[in-house]
Amino acid sequence: MVNQTKDSIRIVNNWDLNQVQRDEKLEILNMWETKLGKDDFKTILEICSNFIYYSEGVTSLAYKDIFNKNNSETPFFEQSLFLPLRRKERIESSVDMFSIFRLANRIDANKTHVNGAVDYLEKYKASKEFNSKAIKEFDQEVVKGEVSIHGLQTKLEAYRANRKIRSSIEKQISKLQAIKARKKERIDKSIKEFHQNYYSIKNLIIIDDFIGTGDSVVQFLKKLDKTIRESKITINLFLWVIEASESGMEAIEDTVKELEIEIHISFYKKTIDVLAGDIIFSRDNIEEVKALIEKVNKQNRLKPSPYCKNHAIASFVNAPNNNLTLLSEESPTWKALFLRTKRNKVEREVSIKDMRDTYQYLRE
Repeated sequence: MVNQTKDSIRIVNNWDLNQVQRDEKLEILNMWETKLGKDDFKTILEICSNFIYYSEGVTSLAYKDIFNKNNSETPFFEQSLFLPLRRKERIESSVDMFSIFRLANRIDANKTHVNGAVDYLEKYKASKEFNSKAIKEFDQEVVKGEVSIHGLQTKLEAYRANRKIRSSIEKQISKLQAIKARKKERIDKSIKEFHQNYYSIKNLIIIDDFIGTGDSVVQFLKKLDKTIRESKITINLFLWVIEASESGMEAIEDTVKELEIEIHISFYKKTIDVLAGDIIFSRDNIEEVKALIEKVNKQNRLKPSPYCKNHAIASFVNAPNNNLTLLSEESPTWKALFLRTKRNKVEREVSIKDMRDTYQYLRE
């Protein structure tokens, strides 16, 4: 018991926690030890000893490492835009992690697009179509205006001796030239903005925390591919994450081949799969470990996430849903070491008066 208590303290001290948090984790581990017994707790403690807690400080260091490995040339950075994997209205770990990445690497907010890559490319497409149409219309007006000016200049030569007519023609020419100059100024401004916001961007760098099953990235790539094909925009895609699982990477690679697109993925480290042989436990012992974990889950009615396919042991701002269930889920009889919080929408009661007022507002 004493040795395991020392081990618990050593493990908890390895995590970047304040004293209150350390005391809380030790209390949970003590509860587990009492509940599980010496041998089973020793196995669970071995899992915990490999657990990585990504505090804001550790996360910052990891993101700095990724950034420095991939940002060796100034032109690359200047031509890049940084985006979170998900849209900003879905406030979760992905968005929090993006903020940590931006602050850790001192990324100017002007080099980010928090609504995500799909939204950015849709705006790129709309701006491209708008400006292409504007240029074609301007070019046609220029040709038409040049014809008119040429005609007036010919007429001017014919009436050079008549000061009154000559003055009138010169005013018409000046007016046409002024109209052309104003239109050119407006379109130059629009084209400059298009260049700054879109055409100068050659790299979209998507930032996320964790590739587990790869499902989120796969769905993202399918949406992105549709937008790229419709817009005919050529752009380089990058995905930078802290941890990535092998199975998740394989799922992404299969999707990339299917869609015939290219994305460059960089990660800080590979995810540890607790239940894979010869990772933490030997192949000879892994079945016993699986049985123990299943027993703990069953006895405490811990419901695994449907995405928990590779049993990761890492926690970020919010524990990934690939995390080992007994580490991140809890019940009346089990306390999670790093709880994964749920984002269930809270429904607010809507009164009859509220409904009546809303109907009236929409009918106005």
